[in-house]
Amino acid sequence: MKTRLLKLNLVVIVLSMVTFISCNTDEELIVSSEQIEVEDVSNSEEVDSAIEEISIIVEQAYIEEESGLSASRENNNSTFFPTCLTKTVVTTDNSKIVTLDFGDGCVVRGHFIAGILTMSYEKDPALHTKTISVEFDDFRVDHKLIEGSYSIVRVRANENGTPQSTATVDISINWDNGDFASREGVKIREWIEGVGSGVWSDNVYLITGNWISVLKNGNVLSAEITTALRRELVCRFFVSGVVELQRNDRAASLDFGDGECDNEAILTLENGNEIVIILN
Repeated sequence: MKTRLLKLNLVVIVLSMVTFISCNTDEELIVSSEQIEVEDVSNSEEVDSAIEEISIIVEQAYIEEESGLSASRENNNSTFFPTCLTKTVVTTDNSKIVTLDFGDGCVVRGHFIAGILTMSYEKDPALHTKTISVEFDDFRVDHKLIEGSYSIVRVRANENGTPQSTATVDISINWDNGDFASREGVKIREWIEGVGSGVWSDNVYLITGNWISVLKNGNVLSAEITTALRRELVCRFFVSGVVELQRNDRAASLDFGDGECDNEAILTLENGNEIVIILN
């Protein structure tokens, strides 16, 4: 009797192991077969749009301050910022602190900006390299609250002889409905056109870098720019460039086009399917 019970128990154990392995294998197949979804890309682009606008604001504020363009901002059509912005500059022996107060809201290049952004850096204009530290105080981009750390290392001329900024980002984004996302990574902006013209509308940048995002749906998406993104300030969107995306073991690419200013990008999945993404 004991022998028969022992054999029965062994059969039950073996069947349980087979079932357990089978379930795990099925789950792994389900995970590995998941393509990157349009929702993931749209969420990521919403985060990227907010952070990109911060980059542009900091870059243009620094350019205007150091070139003297903002001294007569109200009567200067070349300034990037609207008159609703209140700017305060505090200069010490070694540093400059620039506070940009957008109050309850201003529209900058089609984006709603509110709250306070403060940037500080070394005052010496002869320095080849400067670090710009950025702080946020109830700062919002398109009604999304921005928190975290953001800093830029800016060089007057890179190996191509053009100004370049390397931004290190560790940002959280909070929506009014409780949604949350975060982004950690590096973006490098090379200023390739419009340098020294005194007019912001002809400024063009090439952007490279990589980052990891925790999206508001909880998914983790990593990204790397494989073909430099072209940013023309007269356009709200990237006009060209490719970003490679990865979630778990699945990959996709996002192509911003061939130079036309539009709100579309093409998402190409691993299976070859192409999907049009409408950018925010």
